[in-house]
Amino acid sequence: MTSDVAQVFGHTVAGTPGRFILDARENHLVSDSRFGPAEAIQAGELLLAAVTSCAMANIQSNAEADDIPVTHIEVHASHRRGSADPTRYEFTEVRIDIRGVDQSTADALAAKFAASCPIYNTIRRGSGIELIVTAQPGPHESNGCARQRASGSADSE
Repeated sequence: MTSDVAQVFGHTVAGTPGRFILDARENHLVSDSRFGPAEAIQAGELLLAAVTSCAMANIQSNAEADDIPVTHIEVHASHRRGSADPTRYEFTEVRIDIRGVDQSTADALAAKFAASCPIYNTIRRGSGIELIVTAQPGPHESNGCARQRASGSADSE
């Protein structure tokens, strides 16, 4: 039985600031901060990759289930960091090219994707998030814990 809770673990790489290793199940991925080496995929690109992968998997699965002869799927996802508020994206756009079908069939497959992909819908609607931070002090540091509130302020506990 598999859990319905997806988990990704990450850790820094000693000696390479801005470089991270991400672990999901038995898969490992190198990611870089936009302020780091900029050689590996970055966090915003991972978000776009997630919605792109969900779109292709969903459309392919629905096409197979409905015996629709899709021959090829291409997805291009993009976003731009906000200029007024760089903590948000000004837009996220997903372009889907479905080959082997007419426009109405492509629209129907895309609508099924949009109606059922949790990644797409979380981006579309926004979602709450909880941030819990635990410190592991070194030998010369004091112990503390902070919990981020939705407003972004930290309270000491």
